[in-house]
Amino acid sequence: MKFEDIKGMGKSRIQKLKAAGISCPLDLLLHFPYKYVNLSEKSDISKLNDGDELTVCGTVINEPKIQYLRKGLKMTKVVLNTCYGEIEAVWFNQKYIASALPNGKTVYVTGKIKKFRNKISLSAPVMFHPSGNGVLPLYRNIPGIPQRVFSEAVDMLLSRAEVFGYIPDSVRKKYNLPSLGDAFKQVHRPDSVESAYAAARVLSLEKLSYTLSMYTLAKSAKGHGKKFVYSAEKDALSKAVKALSFELTDGQKAALEDILTSLRGDVPMNRLLQGDVGCGKTAVALLAMYYAYICGYQSVLMAPTEILAVQHYKSAIAFLEKLGARAVLLCGSMGKKEKDDALFKIRTKAADIIIGTHALISDGVEFNQLALIITDEQQRFGVNQRGNLENKAVGADILVMTATPIPRTLALCMYGELEQSFIRGLPSGRPEIVTRIVPENKFESMFEYVNERASFGERTYIVCPRIEADDEEELVSVTEMYSLLKAKYPSAALGVIHGKMKDAEKSEIMNKFICGDTQILISTTVIEVGIDVPAATNIIIFNSERYGLSQLHQLRGRVGRGTLKSYCFLPFAGDVPERLKFFCTCNDGFELSEYDFAQRGAGDFIGTRQHGESNDLPVKIDSELIEAAKAISEATLGIEEARQKLRACLKDGAEEYVSAITMN
Repeated sequence: MKFEDIKGMGKSRIQKLKAAGISCPLDLLLHFPYKYVNLSEKSDISKLNDGDELTVCGTVINEPKIQYLRKGLKMTKVVLNTCYGEIEAVWFNQKYIASALPNGKTVYVTGKIKKFRNKISLSAPVMFHPSGNGVLPLYRNIPGIPQRVFSEAVDMLLSRAEVFGYIPDSVRKKYNLPSLGDAFKQVHRPDSVESAYAAARVLSLEKLSYTLSMYTLAKSAKGHGKKFVYSAEKDALSKAVKALSFELTDGQKAALEDILTSLRGDVPMNRLLQGDVGCGKTAVALLAMYYAYICGYQSVLMAPTEILAVQHYKSAIAFLEKLGARAVLLCGSMGKKEKDDALFKIRTKAADIIIGTHALISDGVEFNQLALIITDEQQRFGVNQRGNLENKAVGADILVMTATPIPRTLALCMYGELEQSFIRGLPSGRPEIVTRIVPENKFESMFEYVNERASFGERTYIVCPRIEADDEEELVSVTEMYSLLKAKYPSAALGVIHGKMKDAEKSEIMNKFICGDTQILISTTVIEVGIDVPAATNIIIFNSERYGLSQLHQLRGRVGRGTLKSYCFLPFAGDVPERLKFFCTCNDGFELSEYDFAQRGAGDFIGTRQHGESNDLPVKIDSELIEAAKAISEATLGIEEARQKLRACLKDGAEEYVSAITMN
């Protein structure tokens, strides 16, 4: 099935959907509502604060008023008569709004409220078209796609498409699960708010049980026989340890001892290494790779981004090549000649240490005596992506690493068959990172501070949740922030980086930031993983309420990597959520992960779908849900036909819990 099969989906709209990461009809169904509103229930507006979301049905009681505030900025206002009285709705730079709001029209809108004296306004509200049952599903906005067009496309899919999963009918019956198609219908067009959340829980079970099944099959496919024998004594690493420019922490020493013991054991290593941000996992990984080298084997480290892969490669060159180990880099943006040279070295064993991105799993890569496979920031890769790399060397020892500590309950469930090592504590000399909430009246002072610190050679990250401004969501964007700071500080060395840039461009921008040509880098969360810039002392994170605490902790970990005291600023207007207050008091990633799991569930720790604005179901993935998914996974794998289908998925690299979608 293709987008072109859906009424109203022309080339322009399809391109806009793809720009938002929605590349096929299945992605459209996986763009879930983030909440539901019962239109028959009235909110207690006296308890709502500025910035809270309000959904209302109202009738337009005036002709739309259009004001031109300045060049490039147009404001459209209407007054709605609602059950709460008169509410003013305001839109910016939306050409079609005035024609869509004639006097007397009844509309449903949702937006963030602002109170001024006895007046209430909604800023940049989104118009919705509710179904006839009085329940309104609210979706994150897709730039350039009107809510009406999106809703009609979903309606057509739901009426004509059949959706199939991997859980056998007998297992569905045993656990009282509806069909996958029925669950999708209730999530998107529910009979009631209760049925919507019940269906969302079913889909969460589907997704989680599929993920657990993939992990189980991937583990069982590795076998138990030890293929590679590590003959060198552990003491052989002493030369490399002495060559380090720093002393290993107790946590690093313990993790390295665990790894060496597994490598020298009777079965292939299958180990998860968890450590807090900045704890020194990379040093441990490079030492393990050097040990594989002195035993006569190749090793490979796969990183989720090219920036991080290049950083690891430079570390390997600086540390290991002087000890005799030859390192090579393989990334997707490399030119043909450069890539062919790297492939030749890997194939002929002219390279001992191989570092790269997902380019390592492409068909043309042939290893020679590959014995140790390391995946950095494992949560960024699907189990099938890791499996594809591991299939390059049957019997290899496996180490997966993460700087996002995984809650104990989740780790036992999803990684129970992996041995686990932990690095707690940071290397000595690491500075304190002070985290502060910055109220709206202090924003100017915050910008003045980071501009002043730039004159001393210090660097600052400014993280925004969007690349471009969106009139329907009041979120800070990279482009807006760049324009604001460029006007305010014309001589400032500003830079911009985001995920839509090509890898080579991102690498060039980061190099400028590292060497100081750029001192204030405005970015999306693309800088979240592993980037090490010792001169970076400040990070400002806008719209911090949108992130999980573990992700905020990852972002905070981009600073404090040198010797200077560092700061993490969270600009926030209005009442500060308790979870952000807790974040300001806690610098322990393990403690934060447990707190976030208890408060929000496991959403930040499961799955790798990065595209689309609203992929997460409005369900807390808690211990009860995880245990239920584990039982369903075990029952499914106990049926041979289902097991074979899932094995085929593992082989083909399928990452979704939907096996097929067909049109009637």
